[in-house]
Amino acid sequence: MLEEHQPLFGRLCEERDMVAVSGAQESQIRAQIPHTFDGQYFILAQNGNHCIDKNGSTLWKKELDDPQTRAIITFIEKVHSELRLKVKDENDLVENRGAQISYSLIGHHEDLEKKNAFDPNASRRLDILAQHADAVEELKKNNVEVKTGGTTTFDFFPLGNNKGYNIAEFLKNRAWEPHDCIYIGDALFPGGNDETVVGIIPTHAVKDYHETYEYLKSVLSS
Repeated sequence: MLEEHQPLFGRLCEERDMVAVSGAQESQIRAQIPHTFDGQYFILAQNGNHCIDKNGSTLWKKELDDPQTRAIITFIEKVHSELRLKVKDENDLVENRGAQISYSLIGHHEDLEKKNAFDPNASRRLDILAQHADAVEELKKNNVEVKTGGTTTFDFFPLGNNKGYNIAEFLKNRAWEPHDCIYIGDALFPGGNDETVVGIIPTHAVKDYHETYEYLKSVLSS
């Protein structure tokens, strides 16, 4: 989080209930948000399959079982062997986060500029999924869902347990009304990893974190 954005985030946490929703795991989210804000926001990590209260306690964590994990690895190996992309570190491609496995086509810790340029609108990865429709169906038979994440990644998690589903479960847990909420996302387009939130709560599409910052300024000033 940029230093100039931090005062606005602080106001947001004071005046609203803030929830960080991401395909990333808890440690990655907390590494991006300064620790001065610990205890001030909720976390829906791993597409919401790991839910953490403001006080740091886990509300739920839906971990993948062995058959699901094997089906995911089979899919990853098939795609990886076909693409034959040159990568800096073969050991940096797959992360088992417990409730989710994430496969970066070029590496989770690859140069940020290279990652941002790889597949910014997810069209390249959506095309890969379309070309492997049979393999995607095989994942579903093993109760696994796959979505694009970030700019280089496929996220695999328990079937049906996507961001939209988990946000709906979170609202029930907190007894919040959907119309009182707003979801801000950069992948609300068809096939994007935010698409499943559409229809669950009101949404607002942004291009990047700069647009998110500008939109939040307008929300807090209204």
